[in-house]
Amino acid sequence: MNINEGPLTHHPIAEHFEEWSAPVNGNKFLEQLSRHAYRVCNYDAVDENYDRFYDCFGNYGTVHFAVKANAQPHVLKALMAKGAGFEIATYSELRLLIESGLTKDYISKKVNFGQTQKERADIRKALIDGVRNFSTDNIHDIRILNEEIEDLDINNEDINLQIRLFNAEGNRSGEGYSQSFNKRYGVNGGGAMQLAKEILDYDMTVYGFTFHPGSGSEDPSLWDYGIEQAAQLTRKMKEELDIDINTLNLSGGFDPLVPIEKYRDHILPKIEQAYQKEGLPMPEHIDTEPGRWLVANTEVLIGKVSNIKINEDGTRIVTLTTGVSENGTLTGLGLAYDYFILRYGRAERLMKREDVRANIHGRACADFDVLEEDIAIPDELHPDNPLADKVFVVIHGAGAYSHYMERNFWCGITPPMKVDYDDFKKCITSDENYEMALVNSYAERSGLPLKNAMTFITDRTSEKIGAIKGSQIAEILDDPQLLKELGMHLLHTVADFVHDHVAQK
Repeated sequence: MNINEGPLTHHPIAEHFEEWSAPVNGNKFLEQLSRHAYRVCNYDAVDENYDRFYDCFGNYGTVHFAVKANAQPHVLKALMAKGAGFEIATYSELRLLIESGLTKDYISKKVNFGQTQKERADIRKALIDGVRNFSTDNIHDIRILNEEIEDLDINNEDINLQIRLFNAEGNRSGEGYSQSFNKRYGVNGGGAMQLAKEILDYDMTVYGFTFHPGSGSEDPSLWDYGIEQAAQLTRKMKEELDIDINTLNLSGGFDPLVPIEKYRDHILPKIEQAYQKEGLPMPEHIDTEPGRWLVANTEVLIGKVSNIKINEDGTRIVTLTTGVSENGTLTGLGLAYDYFILRYGRAERLMKREDVRANIHGRACADFDVLEEDIAIPDELHPDNPLADKVFVVIHGAGAYSHYMERNFWCGITPPMKVDYDDFKKCITSDENYEMALVNSYAERSGLPLKNAMTFITDRTSEKIGAIKGSQIAEILDDPQLLKELGMHLLHTVADFVHDHVAQK
């Protein structure tokens, strides 16, 4: 990987184009893409991404992976093997970590509960399973935490709290920030002092400060305000409360289009400068909580162009056979697009032109089903071009929040078929391999909600069902051969049920 680039576009689909495009049956592939998009996985990228990120920040503190970005067992297990930490926003994410093999001792040391507005039940269950590190930005959260600690007879001094600060001045994030996090999260300096006093009154530990600049923050200077606030508060709390705070958590926001070295070269000197200004040494622990940077390139999404129109103002509207979530979660997060055309049964890459711009939409009937606006596209994407409907698009970045980058039967649109890269090469050339990959993909989709259902079904419903643990189903979902057997079993069971109850009528 080029050190001057981020990992976003580094995926076998792009890097080994000739390898898979040469044998493709063009008509068959277009037919597949008309039925469903593809999610093509390459989870081996996690190791390389983590190593590169660790080389920049790992020697200064713990690199915590934000589980919300991608909770695939392959990803979680790979990062556990690397000794990574984890940041969770819900207790459900902790259960996924436990099902993937995370031990209680590991949890107590390397899991941060980053959500500052937590459910009481989530707090209690997390404490029972070993979590001792929490972020907070409100007194109510601290009081509930204390009540649960006392009820569970846990030592208050073992609880480490990071105070979440605003990422910019005022109650809204400033110019350049991708989200107005300050409307929901964080406190100013005065609020942080009040929270610190509350934490000390409950004999818990003020462990550090954290803030989030916003997802996809390309500009490293967006961390400056939070760093400066943390340095000032570290000095002030030492002087007024007589406590030493040695941890600064930079949280996430690292854009996978940007080399991590660029962030390191700005942020670390900035921390040293800000703390020196307050007469302080560098923090002993400079933690991070990357999400997208570690996993964005583990999956790409492949969809077909389904329609092109030109508005009266000249704006081209390109509609794909895939889209984003119902609330437009991923709109404008800097995804990257490669365009290919199938001509004479062969795939050819099309060149994007900066002077040809378009808005990219999914085919659901809603204005918020938009992936990007005003981005460069190939000139071939024109409604008068008879070959335009033979164009397919590779969307880079589907490894992060990828379940949002698909239509889940809304408007009757079939979700993407999930395959790894090696299986993708086979199923675009062989009907038999395609059918088996299809079974695996939808077996996984069926298995996940079944796993959740079995978590709540007790012996009152069925002794056999109630005895199954979610972790046992997770083990099946992580094994391609068992997943295929589960898929075929589900299909046969449905076929038998239909035959017995419907087909004979």
